[in-house]
Amino acid sequence: MNVPSPEPRQWFSAHLEYFGAMYAAWTLEQLELYNAHHPPADWSVDVEEGLFRQGGTTVRVAPLGTLGTDGSWVWAWANEHMHPPGSSRLSAARILYDFGEKGIPELATPRLELTEFADAGTAAERLLLAVTGMLYGYGYATVPTDTGAHYAMLVIDDALPRPAFDLATLPRRLMQGTEVFPHNHSATVDGYLRRHGFDVAAANDGTRYASRPDCTVRTTFDPNGRISDISAQNTPG
Repeated sequence: MNVPSPEPRQWFSAHLEYFGAMYAAWTLEQLELYNAHHPPADWSVDVEEGLFRQGGTTVRVAPLGTLGTDGSWVWAWANEHMHPPGSSRLSAARILYDFGEKGIPELATPRLELTEFADAGTAAERLLLAVTGMLYGYGYATVPTDTGAHYAMLVIDDALPRPAFDLATLPRRLMQGTEVFPHNHSATVDGYLRRHGFDVAAANDGTRYASRPDCTVRTTFDPNGRISDISAQNTPG
């Protein structure tokens, strides 16, 4: 008897998808800045010192995990061969583990089989976007190892810039976030605007009203919870 192959997974757990949605737009914006600061070039990584050199620029990094050639993802906190337990460089990875213990199973599971997804590399990228946002990182980077695996790092260098809010690019930023994490548009709006210093309030119909001293933003949603309209204006004076 032929047994049909299971359909590949599309999504992570509901809680991880929620946090991914909340921070995706901001993380993609931050990642643009990082990539401009640290464009591809010859590179080297000092794992013990937490330094990543690319071209003539070196940034501070912390290990996140490794994507194996078999499509498995192993968190840095679970990789005792590479990162001795208690190592100070594991502080970011341990924060993620603590998040996982509070209800995000992927973050507290030592090894994730990303071959369950249609594309393990894409699943890893979505995972990295979510956790970079959760940790308020300056970006993330991946480099190949001698075995063919890919080593992923969180950029934690305070010398790097943060993105400035721009009314003109707001709709594009939100759409970029919802394309990658599509299940909670309102969380994407809330997370992005709050990261840019807005106070955000929700009306009974779900409309978001956001304000800070220099501008206001109003976002409405259709019956399926998707963004339907974004209106923004500068505040005089």
